[in-house]
Formats: sequence, structure tokens, C-alpha cells
Amino acid sequence: MDEPIVSLTDPEFVEDPVCAYARLRERSPLVRVGFPGGPRVWLITRNEDIKTALNDPRLVVDHSNVPGHRGPSLVDQMVASLDLPDEFRDYVAANMMLKDGRDHARQRRLVTPAFTVRRIKELRPRIEEISARLLDDLARRGSGDLIEDYSSPLTGTVICELIGIDEADQPQVRTWMNDYADADADLAESAQGMVDYVRKLIVRRRADPADDMVSALVQTSDEDGDRLSEAEIISMVLLVVNNGHHSTSHFIPNAVLALLDNPDQLALLRARPEALPHAVHELMRVANPVPAAGPRYATQDLEFAGAAIRRGDALIGSLLSANHDPDVFPEPGRCDVERVLPRGQSHLAFGAGPHYCTGAALANLEGEIAIEHLMLRRDTLEVTVDRADLTYTEATPGGARLLDALPVRL
Repeated sequence: MDEPIVSLTDPEFVEDPVCAYARLRERSPLVRVGFPGGPRVWLITRNEDIKTALNDPRLVVDHSNVPGHRGPSLVDQMVASLDLPDEFRDYVAANMMLKDGRDHARQRRLVTPAFTVRRIKELRPRIEEISARLLDDLARRGSGDLIEDYSSPLTGTVICELIGIDEADQPQVRTWMNDYADADADLAESAQGMVDYVRKLIVRRRADPADDMVSALVQTSDEDGDRLSEAEIISMVLLVVNNGHHSTSHFIPNAVLALLDNPDQLALLRARPEALPHAVHELMRVANPVPAAGPRYATQDLEFAGAAIRRGDALIGSLLSANHDPDVFPEPGRCDVERVLPRGQSHLAFGAGPHYCTGAALANLEGEIAIEHLMLRRDTLEVTVDRADLTYTEATPGGARLLDALPVRL
């Protein structure tokens, strides 16, 4: 007899996702999700089980690495679902997030130098400068949309400068970047524009290197002299744009709302601003806009969290559920910016294991600076609409809701 199947499109997962996932987590560490007759997909609900899955070599991100796999590859499915030109198959195939084992380790080893802690720390003065300018502009107007007028241009500008986009080209590139999250935009046209631009930028940086990510990727080689291919560099830029920009630009308004909902925690941070770097981890836990870890596919029949998993089954970890797991976070519904966890335990906003987010340090730094400038240096920020009037776009079925706008007065 098949296991009961849960539909993550049910209203409860939209109206009150934290409680809905809590009920699933209490029921079982692993539940079947999807639709009757569809593929076997399992949702992992508990923090430690998700960390185990993300570190298990028997579970892969590339479905074609499952022995006996038939049908279109994950790359083919993504190109088709996004209606991208066939040439984008090379860039999707080169995506580090879709590689396993040695292929993934090789590319990550070559990419990591562009995201060292030292390089990210050096960005602080510039991020603070961009943030201050945007807030001064918003304050002069008196009111605006915190996403459109602050968090999106902040993270978009930082990503452009990190990549190495020339200042004169940034408005067009940021338009292409924002199209990634716009359901009404022509994604194929925007992606083609981005790829053509990056291809030309690679040529320029090979001839005249600068202090930016593309220059670092072009010049980096490992001890064997191996280098990233042009397709891999382009793919990395697209990955940074898609993951590094949009996730943080939506984390910032979520974090603002979390602090406004918890005035005692906001008061604590205002009294002790040196605690902010630590507090950002708690805000990442409660305000993370990324709903789930990408699917992992079983390369063999195995038992996981007490369930019999068949070869080829997909497992998805609910980061929302993991970050509210009471076995890791006592009183998980409470935002506690002084929360201290035992060694080895943590939120999973950035995933875990070999695919842990390479941009985590940058996201933490941007979040820290934004909260400091918005909430600690100022005490005048007000949301100008009722919470009931805030509207959201569903990022994925049963996943996080992304704010469409956050009208504020400053």
C-alpha cells in the first residue's frame, strides 16, 4: 500500500506554513508529497535528517547520475521549463549546483577564491556606502517601497560590482537580473542579454584583469593547472545573480518585519549593537526566503529516516521546517537574537554539506549592514500598510512567500 501523499499546494501551507510544517514534522521525519500517480517525492521535515541527507553521497543532485536513469536529464528539463534557447544547455550543464562528486569538488575549488572571507570583508565599506546613499534618497522622499527602493538596488549593485560589471552598464544588467524574478518578463531575452554581456566581459578581463569576480575566475587555476571553462564562468555568474541577489533582497524586508514583530529584540539590539553579527544568524533562521534544499536523488535502494527509499526517488529538505525544529531550537516560534546553540547545530538557511552556499558570508554581511542602517542607526522606519494588505508571490508550491512590496515611511 502506498504511503499517504501530502499536497503542498493545500491552503494551510500558504496561510500558516510554519504550523503546517510543524504538523508534518510531528507526524513523521519523512512524508510523501506530490500527487497520486506522480513521481515518488519525499519531504524531509527535521533538521538533523536534512543535514544527513545533504551529506550523504548516496543522494545526488544530478538525476542522470542515478544508475539506470532514463528520460530527459535535469538539464534538459530546466532548459525546457524555462523556455531557454538550446545553447543555454551548456550553461545549465555547467552549473555547480547541479554537479556531484569530483565534478562539483573541482569547480567549487576553483570558484572559492572569489568568495574568501577576506574578499567579502573588504566589501564592507562599499556596501555601507551604497546602503547609506539609498537610505538618504528614501528619507528625502519620505516614503517608498523598501524592496524596490532599497533592498533590491542594494544587493543588485553589490552583485554587479562583485562580478565586475562596469558602472555604465549596471542599469541594464540590473534590469536583466530583476527579470529572473518577474513572471511577466521575457526570461529568454534577459538571459541571452546577460550571457552575451558576460562573454564580452570575460574577453576584457583576460586582457586587462581588475579586482572583481570575473577576473578572479578567469585567472584561477589549481595545482594541476586546471581552469574554469568559459561556460563554467558564465554559469557561475548566472548562479550568483539568481541566488545571491534575489534571496538577500527578500531576506532584508523579512528581517525588518521580524524585528518589528519582536520589539523587545529590536530594543536589545539597539542597546547592544555589537550583538548584531550574532543576531543575523537568528534572523536568517526566522526570515529566510529560501523554502527548500534542491532535490537529491537516491542512487540505490536504501532506508532513510525509517522509510524505504527506492532508487531514483527524490528527497527534498524543507528548510522552513528544519529552521523551526524544536529538537534544535527551543521555542522555535520565538525570535531570540541572543540564541546560542550547542556546537554542531545550526540553521539551514544556507544548506549544508558539499553544496553549502558559497555566498553565505556575503549574505550575512549585507543583512548585517542593512539591519544596522535601517533599524539601529534610525528609529523612524514605519510600515505604512496593514499586515493584512501585504501581498506575496509564491516562489514554489508549499514554499516561501516572497513579498511583492513593503511600503514604508522613513
